[in-house]
Amino acid sequence: MRYALLVATVAAALVASPAFAGNGNGGNGQDKKAPGGPSDSQTTLVSGPTPVDPANIPAEAAGGSLVARTGALPATDSCGTCINTCWYATSRSGPSDWSGHVYIYQHLTWCGNGAAVTYGSVWQSYDQSGWYTLSSAYGPWWSGGCIGCYTLRASGYILWQWHSALVNVAHSGSSHLDSTMYAYGGLTF
Repeated sequence: MRYALLVATVAAALVASPAFAGNGNGGNGQDKKAPGGPSDSQTTLVSGPTPVDPANIPAEAAGGSLVARTGALPATDSCGTCINTCWYATSRSGPSDWSGHVYIYQHLTWCGNGAAVTYGSVWQSYDQSGWYTLSSAYGPWWSGGCIGCYTLRASGYILWQWHSALVNVAHSGSSHLDSTMYAYGGLTF
């Protein structure tokens, strides 16, 4: 009796095991798949651009901020219409999925007259959760445009790691963020 039970169990295991193996490609028992690694970085606009009263722009930025004003970067002589308007916005980049996220944020303030950027400041912050950990952060720095030009671009990036909590699987990556501010209040990344 025990021998018959053992033979039946082994036979059932041999028949059932191929049905539970798979690669995620269909409904023929081949739809089981091991969890993958981290997701790709996605860049998005978190808030803004929101108009700000130019009188509320501080003469000196907070510690850790990068400021550009006339004299800080190469400037052109064109004034455009000389009506100065200012904006504030926050952009973000990083991977996010069911296992958590890691983000780099750029907090941007800039002024322009429609033809030229007249002021710019940027500072960065970071957020992590779940299986993602922030390894290091770099920036911000000015990487394009100028005060007096039509655009001003701020750049920065982070290095991160992803460690699975269930099995010993690890990945590492980077997320880069370029935010380009325009003299008319537009923002691209």
